[in-house]
Amino acid sequence: MVRPPLSTDTPNADAIQVGLVLMEIGRDGRVAFANAPAREISFAYEDLDGQTPHVTDADGAPIAPHERPRARALRGEAFGPLVTHWKTGGGDVALIVRCDPVDLERKLAALTFVDVTAFQRWTDDSRAALAARDEFLSIAAHELRSPLNALLLTLHRVKLRVPTDGSPTELDRLVDMSQRQVDRLTSLVQNLLDVTRIRARRLELDLEPKDLLQIVREAAEALSEHARAAGTPVRIAASEPIHGLWDGARIEQVVQNLLTNALKYAGGSLIEVSLAREGATARLTVRDHGPGIAAADCDRVFQPFQRIASTYKSQSLGLGLYIVREIVQAHGGSITIESPDSGGAAFVVRLPVEKPTAETSAELP
Repeated sequence: MVRPPLSTDTPNADAIQVGLVLMEIGRDGRVAFANAPAREISFAYEDLDGQTPHVTDADGAPIAPHERPRARALRGEAFGPLVTHWKTGGGDVALIVRCDPVDLERKLAALTFVDVTAFQRWTDDSRAALAARDEFLSIAAHELRSPLNALLLTLHRVKLRVPTDGSPTELDRLVDMSQRQVDRLTSLVQNLLDVTRIRARRLELDLEPKDLLQIVREAAEALSEHARAAGTPVRIAASEPIHGLWDGARIEQVVQNLLTNALKYAGGSLIEVSLAREGATARLTVRDHGPGIAAADCDRVFQPFQRIASTYKSQSLGLGLYIVREIVQAHGGSITIESPDSGGAAFVVRLPVEKPTAETSAELP
């Protein structure tokens, strides 16, 4: 009777079994040697007790008997490593299989089986946990938006009732401070919602003819109060409007995230936003005059939950640049970081101007 392979709840050395079988190449396929782990998973080469379990490949497609490891080894084929799944009376097992001819004179083939069942189960459980986490974040973000919107409306109504005698009152200051905190919390919730959409491949684009210069101006205007409070002038340089087929709200989000990033790490110095047409591409550059970004960090900053400096770890989830990259790539564009000779950092976004082949509503691939 075939015993099920040993397994544990987490992948460790005890859960990994490596079986080795030496068998003669030919019709009979006599087994010349089988180590203990191979006998433990004897169903894998199907000739110790005559069992023929259901076998699938890594994608779940059935493997016909003549294409299974033992049959291929009997024909003298060299193959692998292959991920295979075996359904037996003792349970489902995941094996990595490899075959190598080792003695051409005696016509021997070596079949190697690595039992990765425990690791496979751990991986499946981890994926399920990550999916559950993303679903929870998505639901939580949706649920938080309604009370936040209500709170913003309440603060606006309170603001209208503050006396306007020309001198700011304590109430006026408290309302402004509260509104800034609510705005920040709203931004964090929106980032979480965007990340869950990106991971679930559900970040949809509503493509329409838009003027990139107008989008940039509106994004800068939305952050103008923040920029003034930080003592940071924002200069926009563009020779002419640039029209293209884009999701205006998402591109504005890209510009706002890049400006917010510049204000956060290079506040107090000039931020320059420039636009240029390069053939069928629009080039958008947001440059600051701060400390710059080390070359080793230029790729890392676009990963989720990464920050350029630990100074701001309490003020950011490290999602802004990740979302920027995903939105830009969804438009068929790219984003890179340049380090000007005079210092600072320049985020360069390139977007296709010509009408894409997709429909006017697109999804991430």
